[in-house]
Amino acid sequence: MKKTKLPSLITILILTLITGVLWVSLSTYRAFTAKPSESVPEEISNPIDPTLDQATIKKIESGIYFDSSQIPENLVTAPIPTTPAQPAQSPLPTPTLEATPTPVPSPTP
Repeated sequence: MKKTKLPSLITILILTLITGVLWVSLSTYRAFTAKPSESVPEEISNPIDPTLDQATIKKIESGIYFDSSQIPENLVTAPIPTTPAQPAQSPLPTPTLEATPTPVPSPTP
């Protein structure tokens, strides 16, 4: 009995239908599970005033500035470790084991 093969156009249409159904279902799922975007307060979204505060600029200009020679150098040092009051004990010698070769049985013919 000879099986008839589906035409390639029908195979492409079936795969396209499966892809479309998956796409729509995943988009619907994402629409229901996605968090809504946060609203921005109106005071933040208002345009910025381009004029500068002249009083603040004068205050900054009249500030005290130090030359690099006037700034003292700060050195950070690590604390000095203290030695323990008890003398350190030397570890006891441990016996060493010597490895001996084990005989390998020879294969019998």
